[in-house]
Amino acid sequence: MDRSKLFSKVAWIGVWANGALSTAKVLVGLLFNSSAVLADGVDTGTDVFTSLVTLVSGKISSRPPDKTHPYGHERAEAIAAKIVSFIVFYAGVSLLFASVKKIILHEHVQIQGVLPFLVTILSIAIKSWLFFYKYRVGKRLNSSVMIADALNMRNDILISGTVLLGVMLSKFGLFWMDSVAALVVSIMIIRTAFNIFRETSYELMDGMHDMEIYQEIFDAVESVKGVRNPHKVRVRQVGYKYFVDIDIEVDPSLTVQVGHDIATQVKQAIIARNDRIADVLVHVEPAGNVEQEPFGLDQEKMNSLNK
Repeated sequence: MDRSKLFSKVAWIGVWANGALSTAKVLVGLLFNSSAVLADGVDTGTDVFTSLVTLVSGKISSRPPDKTHPYGHERAEAIAAKIVSFIVFYAGVSLLFASVKKIILHEHVQIQGVLPFLVTILSIAIKSWLFFYKYRVGKRLNSSVMIADALNMRNDILISGTVLLGVMLSKFGLFWMDSVAALVVSIMIIRTAFNIFRETSYELMDGMHDMEIYQEIFDAVESVKGVRNPHKVRVRQVGYKYFVDIDIEVDPSLTVQVGHDIATQVKQAIIARNDRIADVLVHVEPAGNVEQEPFGLDQEKMNSLNK
């Protein structure tokens, strides 16, 4: 199955699973007067929107490069993940205010029946499966929005666990624990939103978490004869792809054609090292050229980072 089809399949599974769970939890929360279960249901409802955002971004990111987007459309996923963070944040803040209001006004009720307990256990089971499934596929596709959605599922497991604890304690007469559990859930939701926002900002600002890619580049360049002092190496992530800029030095007596051929070999060697590298821009300089270049990495800087 190709990337776009697998992306759509996983997103639709998220839409239907979260939609069914959200409906069940909201209804149970309303019928049994459980603020915690209702809060969990609203949070799961936001997961439906995040899955839809994931679906749309996957279709956009799979489009090929064009004249207005020469690097492709893959960053649509990072933008989508940013949208997801805002949706999650809004849900968390809304639930926070509602929970605090109930605690201050002592609006506590006794929860009857076993259905709130059962629907929460079901939620934990389904969310656990969704987390492992989406995270595995997200890593396979190197998709920031899919991984963000998976991490949101992981936090939902903790949220449902907190709700389960609140429901159980309210059964033993601690009625206020349901509202406290809802408050804890809202804080967890807000924390998830901040984490997603922070992680996607890294990609949108050309940050790099995976520094091993630089060592792969230096190892690849070392395999090409005639290359000296690879430096000013910069890697930026665009969706699941990497774009590399690198300066190399060659014998100044070589012809332009030979220098070009060496640069081509460097490009091919780097791309062969990592299938996520989409393109490499190689700048050729005469050996011994000394410039004050504040940007990028060389082997010496790379070694200092690893210490």
